[in-house]
Amino acid sequence: MTHLTEAAPHIRSLVAMKEHADSIGAEPSMFFPEQDGKAVPEEGAWIIVVEEPMTELRSRFRVPELSMWRARPHQLNSGAITVGHGKQAAKVYPKQAVIATSRGDLHLWPHEHVVADRPMELASDPEATLNSLGGQPVLDEEELFYLMSRGLPRHEAVMLLFDRVTSLDFVYVTFPKEVTDVLAGT
Repeated sequence: MTHLTEAAPHIRSLVAMKEHADSIGAEPSMFFPEQDGKAVPEEGAWIIVVEEPMTELRSRFRVPELSMWRARPHQLNSGAITVGHGKQAAKVYPKQAVIATSRGDLHLWPHEHVVADRPMELASDPEATLNSLGGQPVLDEEELFYLMSRGLPRHEAVMLLFDRVTSLDFVYVTFPKEVTDVLAGT
């Protein structure tokens, strides 16, 4: 096992930053979501909302329990913690995931979501529903009908067409209560 003193300098630095966040009472995942596998890459990612945020937006739009959304990353420009001393000091800002809803952008803290490992697999579940927040249809209904008329089950046809969804910011996936009940326990 490698000891901290034997680790590469950048690893020691990340560990020290996380320990500093802990020591001042900040939630480390807010500043270092990558440590918990909750960082949203620059190109965006599909996330599952595990806890609906308590915001003003909630009165205008409810995020369905354990729904899957396309998210983009966001780094706040305030609320930084300073880590290190002197020339080694660095400011680290809190990070969030942002989803577009029909009532505006919703910012999620890392404890409110998880990054979906296999979103196409989840979206292709026979019980999953792709929802659009307006605009163009989520999937080309003619293509979907064509694939299904050739004998493909709906979930397989959806999986084939899922990567063709062009406006990912305005699409989300919901699951039936039986599925969300199972997911809630994990």
